[in-house]
Amino acid sequence: MSKTQAAERIREIADEIRELLAEAIDLTDYDSGAYSRARSYWYPHILIALGGDHEYLGSSMCSMEDTARELEEGDDGTYEEEEGNE
Repeated sequence: MSKTQAAERIREIADEIRELLAEAIDLTDYDSGAYSRARSYWYPHILIALGGDHEYLGSSMCSMEDTARELEEGDDGTYEEEEGNE
């Protein structure tokens, strides 16, 4: 697998996580304290880690998108995957 292919797969995984995250937040009761706490803590933290910014929390020092870009920038062909990560 090339680094570009790995970067593409990382982005696909991030998109899948975003879909699940949207489903999870939709399952909370919008009028409850649980929803407010979710929107204030785990929801934005996960979004930021995937590669987004948040109006209050800012951005991640290294998001999944940052990692994908880094792989693409250094792509000079294929790379050997570590044992067990095939």
